Amino acid sequence: MLRINGPSRPVMMLCRTLLVAGGIIGLGALVGRVDSSLPILLFPMTAFICGIIVARNKWRIDRISLAISESGRNLESIARGHFDVSAQDAHIPEITSLNDAISHMSVQVRETVENLQLAAQRDPLTRLPNRAHFQYLVERQILDHEQQDLVCALLFIDFDGFKVINDTLGHRVGDQILQMASERLKLATRVADRVGRVVQDEPSVPTAHLSRLGGDEFTVFLGDIQSETMARKVAGRVLRVLAEPFELGARSIAAGASIGIAMWPRDGDNYDQLLRAADTAMYHAKQQGRGRIECYSAVLDEEARASAELEQELRQALAENQFVLHYQPLYDCRTLQIASVEALIRWNHPRRGLLLPGHFMPMAEKMSLINDIGEWVLSTAVRRISAWAEDGLRVKVSVNVSPHQLRQMEFVALVKASLHRWNVPPELLELEITETSAMKDVELAADRLTMMRALGVSVALDDFGTGYSNLASLTTLPINSLKLDRSLIEHIVDHPDARTLVQTMIGMASGLGFKSVAEGVETGEQLEMLSVMGCNIVQGYLLSRPVDEETLRKLLDGTHSGPMFNNPLGKNL
Repeated sequence: MLRINGPSRPVMMLCRTLLVAGGIIGLGALVGRVDSSLPILLFPMTAFICGIIVARNKWRIDRISLAISESGRNLESIARGHFDVSAQDAHIPEITSLNDAISHMSVQVRETVENLQLAAQRDPLTRLPNRAHFQYLVERQILDHEQQDLVCALLFIDFDGFKVINDTLGHRVGDQILQMASERLKLATRVADRVGRVVQDEPSVPTAHLSRLGGDEFTVFLGDIQSETMARKVAGRVLRVLAEPFELGARSIAAGASIGIAMWPRDGDNYDQLLRAADTAMYHAKQQGRGRIECYSAVLDEEARASAELEQELRQALAENQFVLHYQPLYDCRTLQIASVEALIRWNHPRRGLLLPGHFMPMAEKMSLINDIGEWVLSTAVRRISAWAEDGLRVKVSVNVSPHQLRQMEFVALVKASLHRWNVPPELLELEITETSAMKDVELAADRLTMMRALGVSVALDDFGTGYSNLASLTTLPINSLKLDRSLIEHIVDHPDARTLVQTMIGMASGLGFKSVAEGVETGEQLEMLSVMGCNIVQGYLLSRPVDEETLRKLLDGTHSGPMFNNPLGKNL
């Protein structure tokens, strides 16, 4: 508590005595016992002595007032963010303590503000500049370069398949990989711990600003770069360091990334345009197979707009039931009678007409719509089997199963529910999986296919001969048919080696108890040769193209009037 040292004790006792005496005399004057002139003399004397006391201490009061005013101004400066404060030397212990406290508070507030500013600018996981601070750094450097004939580059880096790492190994492992990746990126782009500086002993490397935008996305801005070639060189170094496995204890985790590059000022005048251009280029790199580097061009922009439009239309197509099924018959190679049909999805686009799966299924897979579309195909095919059965037509239908569906435990329950809902005998449904999807995880494929076989449905291994099969795994997969890919059938007439290979596969299928199915039969010579080899089932444009439901119904009824295929063997069809 602030205490002001007053006048000496005798002076204070004199003042009190005069005041008390004045009070007594004044009271006596009121009651008429004391001469009334005495108060008039005593009060001016008391006031005079008090004035002397105040005058003696005025300098002290002024110094205290000045010091308090200065302290108030210092506090206001701290509140406004100005931390260099000064204090008046009042030579008073209490005021000195107050000044010291304000100075200490200024230091603490300064440190707190600096820490908050750093936290607002940095990504908490990797300690790299975050999106907002990266934008500030880029815009500042662009502003510095506007009056100079310089070239800059923005690299957009996105991990390939990082979601799978998070889903299978957990987000903690994913976070560790991101932290390790940020350190590798610092080295690959020559970024020191203080972002924005380059290694001084390598002047050819441009100034780089590195950032984590969010998730598994990183960006690098290269200033004072000489050309697009140098940007590609830096991007190539980034790809190499991210392709190296990440060692986490006993685990060795492979990742990789795709990179898009945008050049300033060619591909954009400001930060937003550059970021969008680099993002577009990165997306195109992923479409081309991942682990690639792509530079932005106007053509990519057009493709990106078309992809965005396709994505919106696909969602609308699923909601408005714009998909239809066509059916391609499979024929018994000996009798050329229809043995079964394969259900193939088509998109009845309102403007572009009937679209084949190649035009939209890759986008559906990217959008995670593949399971919804696959569910629609399965349900529609099973419902059609039921409708044909009610009309007295017993038709076996095969349905393609995507790798995404195969990984879903719910898919087996979906098959069972569809069969039960439409009261369809399970032996009339066949599920086709590709050789590639089965061989990616043979144990998982065997587990899922065993569950499907337990329902009573049959299973075919599609596109056989195009992947890298371990033939021994065929003994563990519960399949019924091997479908030989069209690339194997194409040359069996002209190339003896191709004939030998196909003959071997047909013999292997027979020995393992599988039916052999030849896809892509387009000539009579191919059909005749396959018949001689002992192939069970054939499928291809020679016999029938995929047809709509109405045309298939006529084929099944034997009432189709138009020639669906040639009859090279002269058999009664």
